[in-house]
Amino acid sequence: MEIPVKTRRSIPETDLANAAPLPRDQKRRALESLKSEVKHVRYSYRPFRLCTLDTFNVEAGPLAAGTKTTLPQLFDHIRSLCTRGEEEYLANIRAGEGLFTWAVENEIGGRRLEIYPFALGVADKVTYWSQVIIGIDGRPSIPFIDPRRSPKLTRAGRKFVHSVMHERIRVADPDLAEVGLAIIQFENTEKGPRKPVIHLESDTLFTYDELAEMTRETYAIWEEVLEERDEETRRRASGTRGSLI
Repeated sequence: MEIPVKTRRSIPETDLANAAPLPRDQKRRALESLKSEVKHVRYSYRPFRLCTLDTFNVEAGPLAAGTKTTLPQLFDHIRSLCTRGEEEYLANIRAGEGLFTWAVENEIGGRRLEIYPFALGVADKVTYWSQVIIGIDGRPSIPFIDPRRSPKLTRAGRKFVHSVMHERIRVADPDLAEVGLAIIQFENTEKGPRKPVIHLESDTLFTYDELAEMTRETYAIWEEVLEERDEETRRRASGTRGSLI
């Protein structure tokens, strides 16, 4: 039985996906950068993510009955979930409006689909999907939505996410063996709604064993990085300096 790596702070899912496929030295540099970046996060896209069903009009789509969500209603719902002020609200509605408009123009419909988080042998399970199945280019597909402007999923990060999606969704459930797997990112425009960019799987996917090993190594390095940060904090608090100074 594999023993999970215990960590005092989880790696955000997008950052985990980007770091895990990298060679060890590049992993460390990415995680060292993340260590300081996490402190300066001004807002999150959690409000936008929580409105996914509204954005896709899933409850009112062709597979369900109801009243379709309007854009003003979507904005109101997002605002009710924002806790970090106007900057967070504006970031979330720009992504929300872009996705809503794309869904309306492409007549996206679908239904809710509960998919549980996936364990990769680390302290926290991951969820690289929305709880919805929609039609993309005529194929039933399950999306993962990546609204971040920077850092967003890299090509290697998208391969990692598609691989996790494949293992959790298609391998685990034969009824979903033929569904498409989509990653939805957004253009980094400065004003107005951000247009979605759809990435369908194209590369050879990682195996489960590869995913588990690269994740284990990533969290092991992350623990080292956090320990080094804590040691530096202790030295500063005690008024001492490093051995090289």
